Amino acid sequence: MNIYTLEPPATSKTGVQRIYGGNGTNKSDFRKAPIDVFWMSGYLRKNGFDNIFHDSNNSRETLDDLEKRFLSEKPNVVFFSTSTCTIYEDVKVATIAKKVNPSCITVAFGTHVMELTTETLAEAPDVDIGIFSNEWELVALDIVNNLNNLSSAKGIVYRNSNNELVKTDPHPPLKQYDDLGFPAHDKLDQSLYADPTMRRSPKTMVQFSRSCIAKCNFCCQPAFFGNVMNRSVDSIIEELKWVKELGFKEVFINDATFTYDHDWNKEIFQRMIDEKIDLSWWCTTRSHCLDKELLSLMKQAGCHTIGVGFESADDQVLKNIKKGLRLDYIKNAIKMTRDADIDILLFCVLGFLGETRESMYETIDFLQTLNASFITLGIAVPAPGTGFYHQMKEKGYLLHDKWDLYDPLKLPVYNYPNLSAEEIYDAAAYG
Repeated sequence: MNIYTLEPPATSKTGVQRIYGGNGTNKSDFRKAPIDVFWMSGYLRKNGFDNIFHDSNNSRETLDDLEKRFLSEKPNVVFFSTSTCTIYEDVKVATIAKKVNPSCITVAFGTHVMELTTETLAEAPDVDIGIFSNEWELVALDIVNNLNNLSSAKGIVYRNSNNELVKTDPHPPLKQYDDLGFPAHDKLDQSLYADPTMRRSPKTMVQFSRSCIAKCNFCCQPAFFGNVMNRSVDSIIEELKWVKELGFKEVFINDATFTYDHDWNKEIFQRMIDEKIDLSWWCTTRSHCLDKELLSLMKQAGCHTIGVGFESADDQVLKNIKKGLRLDYIKNAIKMTRDADIDILLFCVLGFLGETRESMYETIDFLQTLNASFITLGIAVPAPGTGFYHQMKEKGYLLHDKWDLYDPLKLPVYNYPNLSAEEIYDAAAYG
């Protein structure tokens, strides 16, 4: 069986985000290793199904390039990642696979497909299977183990012999995060991955906890991935040593709130220091989940940058999105982080419910007072399946469901009664 695990081509010159519910065009040439795809690759291999992993997004290959690959390698099964704003182009992967091999089984996964599984398959007749359960790796193994009897595979919608869409039972949840093994770091093209924050190369991505402690209503993590689950420190250290042996010098830790459990963190960092795991790295967390002692250990263990979600300087907007944040948290986090000689990156967004002209410029003015190393300013996107999306739909603020326009670098897909899409776009683009 010739199995492909694929990150589809980019839909912009600077690439796109699809990882675990990421959605949108990159502002700069930001190339992140697609850990959800190469973790699926590693898990399938761990269970006896080796496969071809390929990243067309970060290699900047086109659909024509991909067709040439398929002609050469003749896949029998293709698993491919998706996102909301790329979905129309992503499903063309299935069309190409069927063109090369009409009997090829095509499988789409990602949060957009989880929320709109039946709708996606109905609109994309070359997609055979959509994964709706959040344990994508486990479901992928179920699929390849049951290709001749897909009704036995859990967590999917598939086409039967009469071209009817059939939904199976949800897949049982993952019990132990360690059971997934390691992502297939050895399958990555080490020359591809880079971003503006990095200090060394080559670079890969790791993930030590799944989901997030927060319940922000715009985010795919709480909407789709449930409660937080940690990996064991032994598993983490073993993976980092393997990453180092493969020649990687830097990692991005793709945890939504990496520093929420300080005892676990300190054990990881102390092991990295004691065992001389020489990797530089950066991570993301929440502003109230940092303290001076932890930051000192992080610096010693190789941390150079911390990303923190900030979103807005307006208290009502923060309440509306269930951010659980105060401005003094941000100020304190910036001071402690910079004092520890670590850079800090703030993620800010305009356009959430409750936004006004005044609140947008209040946020922009506040940002200019901060001593952050990097600041990103994007536009709120109501991703299908999130609380934000459901609120916007119920209130009638959404203008359309043209999914390729649900992108934080494009004109908002909504108007508020006293704030237009154009005003939000101009504020985000020009300050």
